[in-house]
Amino acid sequence: MSDLNFKKRRFPIYLSVIIFVSVIILCCVKNKEPSNYVQPDTADNASTAILSKEKTAKEHVFHEGEMRGVWIPYFNLSSGSGNMTEKEFKKHFDNIIKTSKENGINTLFVHVRSHCDAVYPSDIFPFSDIFTVNGSAPDYDPLEYMITAAHTAGLEFHAWINPFRVLSETDKNSLDINSPCYGWIHDNDPQNDRFLIEYDNGLYLNPAAKGARALIINGVRELVENYNIDGVHFDDYFYMFTESDYDREDYLDYVNSLGDLSQPLDLEQWRCTNVNVLISGVYAVIKNADGRILFGISPQANIKNDLESGADVYSWCSRYGYVDYIAPQVYFNSENSILTFEDSVEEWKNIITNDDIKLYTGLALYKAGSTEDDGTWLSSDSIISDQIEYSRKAETDGFILYSWEYLCSDMTAAEVANMKEIIDEA
Repeated sequence: MSDLNFKKRRFPIYLSVIIFVSVIILCCVKNKEPSNYVQPDTADNASTAILSKEKTAKEHVFHEGEMRGVWIPYFNLSSGSGNMTEKEFKKHFDNIIKTSKENGINTLFVHVRSHCDAVYPSDIFPFSDIFTVNGSAPDYDPLEYMITAAHTAGLEFHAWINPFRVLSETDKNSLDINSPCYGWIHDNDPQNDRFLIEYDNGLYLNPAAKGARALIINGVRELVENYNIDGVHFDDYFYMFTESDYDREDYLDYVNSLGDLSQPLDLEQWRCTNVNVLISGVYAVIKNADGRILFGISPQANIKNDLESGADVYSWCSRYGYVDYIAPQVYFNSENSILTFEDSVEEWKNIITNDDIKLYTGLALYKAGSTEDDGTWLSSDSIISDQIEYSRKAETDGFILYSWEYLCSDMTAAEVANMKEIIDEA
């Protein structure tokens, strides 16, 4: 982890989106002031004008007071048996709900799209392998069941998405023929070749490509229009690289598109703007479908790393039209040599200048009782409960635990018991 003693870098951006062109046209004069991001028009995504439309009535469950969330990654949705039957899956998810409620959880963050696939019948994405039975998609809707079961139990349900990840391994032949990315790989169209980026044995949607952003936005639209989810949740998969080689052509196209009198954004600022176009578009389609549905992001706790990965957290935490909440992954403890848990929480509190944006602390339950971070998690069995207590004193809006399986692990049993005690006392 790099040195975190950095100054806030902020820059005004004068943005126009050229219709039918995949390159964002940007003009700005760079300085150290806050990012003055301009909402993109309908050429790239939904206009802010649609936010004023009447919202569709849906059934929701929203908790009052402290957020007590848990992340449920896609691999936790499997019972481990493979080729799960409908009955097996429902029994397994019922246990997820039971365990969560027993430990004071009021909100589930469920992985519904992890690799440009879906845990529900989609017109855009292929069914997740988790739910295929003998190679075929299931004849029931897992997501519909999960939402209904969670709401029946009084739990809030947020649909967790990895927006850019397509494959963890770059064997393109393993890509489902029904994937929206399949054609981009096999149609021999040079333009479509730039919709995807290969990096570190993975395949990712290119944040600079309008077609890639549209795919993500349309996927969110499908979710919020068809399901009674209470929130949409993105994690920290944005730009996966800091090197310039992977998107050099896109960046040069942007630079060359500017007039002689315009000074281009630097590479990092340009990447942040590409992601901001996506985030504002996602926010708009969510609020157009149902203004009560929440949108939040869980970035890295290291703000410098966020900026380098295209996550403009300063704008997200200060301006309207990006997020309803931010949940940084503060996955370290008070003994961290670079940045302590307490100092990180204070950093995030300080960058949230929009009073409508809530702050949830992401807590590393998976490290409790382990040798992670030079064994510092072995020094106490109340680290998580202490972090919850500190978050309360800092007047944050709650916490989210990573992840569900560690609510019922022998390694974390002592931590969970102590955590449950302070939750029950609240």
